[in-house]
Amino acid sequence: MAHVFLADGRDFRLRVFPKAKLSAHKRAARLKKSSPTLALFDAPVDDDALDTPAERLAVRVAELCLLNRNNAEILQRMPALGLRDWWLVSGCLFQTVWNLRSGRSADQGIVDYDVCYFSEDTSWEAEDLVIREAKLLFSDLPVNVQLRNRARVHLWYPEKFGIAYPPLTTAGEGVLRFPCMAQAIGIKRTGDEFLDVYAPYGLGDVWDMVAKPNRALPLAHIYAEKTERWQAEWNKIIVYHWVN
Repeated sequence: MAHVFLADGRDFRLRVFPKAKLSAHKRAARLKKSSPTLALFDAPVDDDALDTPAERLAVRVAELCLLNRNNAEILQRMPALGLRDWWLVSGCLFQTVWNLRSGRSADQGIVDYDVCYFSEDTSWEAEDLVIREAKLLFSDLPVNVQLRNRARVHLWYPEKFGIAYPPLTTAGEGVLRFPCMAQAIGIKRTGDEFLDVYAPYGLGDVWDMVAKPNRALPLAHIYAEKTERWQAEWNKIIVYHWVN
């Protein structure tokens, strides 16, 4: 299992979701490489010698994301809200990587810091309570931290965007529906030991500064607006147009 080291010396074990599966051939080769003598039992599946290219890329991406002090603080404090299913997502992550890969400061040009969470209580009162608690928790940070209950999105999305939005069952499902694949990234702290990265479409676009459309929902106009704004901010990015 890969590790992420913070600037203050703390060490987190990195878990990447969904986890890439090794073929039987590759797994046998790696086990053989990591075990020079015949063992009675297989090496544990999270052995450091068995990390994958996806995990190594996730380490690089996560370490850059955490160089943005706002991301690090949000991840450190979020467990205090007591939410079971949550992710820090999207722009504050991939744009931090794009900034640092472009020689800019980590937080330059980042407008919002979005947290997706899932609660079965779909009342506005319950979500508003979480929003107000988060406002107090992050009141000293010089950024806008936005929390939204993904279980409620289907209630207001059609009126705002004019299209249906099927109900979600987890916070991660919302990440699958962002209009750009590079947006589909989430990070969270799990206890004092793990840093989890959710990257359903991989992290190659984040690292390579590439914007590709995600057609999970018909959001071509939103994708066009976002990528036009991003190109003005990060002129090195490569944008693939939305073609129906």
